[in-house]
Amino acid sequence: MTRHEQTAAFSRRSLLKGGGALVVSIGMPIGLETVLGMNAALAQAAAQKPPLMPDQLSSFIAVKADGMVEAYFGKMDMGQGVFTAIGQIVAEELDVPFKAVKVLMGDTATSVNQGGASGSTGIQLGGKQMRVAAAEARRVLVDMASAYLKVPVDKLTVTDGRVSVIGGTDDMAQTVTYAQLIGGQYFNVQLDWNKEWGNTLYAPGKAKPKDPKDYKVVGKPLPREDIAPLVYAQQDMATDIKRPGMLHARMIRPPVAGSMPTKVEEASIKDVPGAKVYLEKGFLAVYAENEWDAIKASQKLKVEWSDVKPPFVEHAALYDHIRNTPARKHQDEGKQEGNVEEAFKNAARVIEAEYEWPFQSHACMGPACATVEIVNGKATCWTGSQKPHFV
Repeated sequence: MTRHEQTAAFSRRSLLKGGGALVVSIGMPIGLETVLGMNAALAQAAAQKPPLMPDQLSSFIAVKADGMVEAYFGKMDMGQGVFTAIGQIVAEELDVPFKAVKVLMGDTATSVNQGGASGSTGIQLGGKQMRVAAAEARRVLVDMASAYLKVPVDKLTVTDGRVSVIGGTDDMAQTVTYAQLIGGQYFNVQLDWNKEWGNTLYAPGKAKPKDPKDYKVVGKPLPREDIAPLVYAQQDMATDIKRPGMLHARMIRPPVAGSMPTKVEEASIKDVPGAKVYLEKGFLAVYAENEWDAIKASQKLKVEWSDVKPPFVEHAALYDHIRNTPARKHQDEGKQEGNVEEAFKNAARVIEAEYEWPFQSHACMGPACATVEIVNGKATCWTGSQKPHFV
């Protein structure tokens, strides 16, 4: 057995950095109190990531070995700055620099379903969840630091991801970083999930988020690093995805909504190399190994469509059509106070006006695109969807 000449070098800090396992070496003097304190700190860390579920803190926040914080956000950014806002929220609640937070958005492999992306719900609802998750992560880390430093929680403070004894020094025994406590491991902490998915998902922990008067990051003007890559088209788009042996396809759409293909002349694209037709329950497409061949085939394919009257009203009759359409559902928005009709009858003056808001379709500005790869029974899809978890 090798004799350790410098037993003092084996501190609790070095043990925590050693993969998260408690290793006691023969010949190293270590007291029971130290062991128990270390076990208490490590009880809230896991070497293997817990299941990707809303009731797990690790589904929202992780601290990497280098101290960087990863925030797993189950929505995506459409250019309205959600990426920056979520980073600020997480940095604020964790007491780490904004630059230390990396937000991973809308990836079903790393985030839970927090609903679709909209102009307001990204921060209003999605940010609400990330706020309580980050607050809970800070609480857990401070608890771990308390056990590690053997100092009560109320005697500790956090600055830039470093937990220190209030009024203490920068001595090793007076301070510890998030990375040293849990870096490279995962939170093993359960949240109080409301059992809902999407926009209404909410899973807080025991921690209470900061009072806005104490904010140092949220509300501060920060340069949006996503603007330049968007403007100069430097980011990868769904159309940029390339996989080995992939095929390219183009959908063939009817001239009138609701029309179905009654005759498809596959011979009309026989001069396009490798082009083939795909028809399934009215869904019609062409595909080929080369993208340009798929485009040419989509232009040349001869199709006869069923005769269907346009299902939409003329634009001039649109507003009357909307007014006369029966409501599918009426939802009471809460307590009703007063009587509108009685108020008008007793009003000293009534001003009447009618306003018509232009009809707008919530639709893509260009053709949708997706790439799907199936390997060993597992499908991976890349697409620019507002609702990645519904893909």
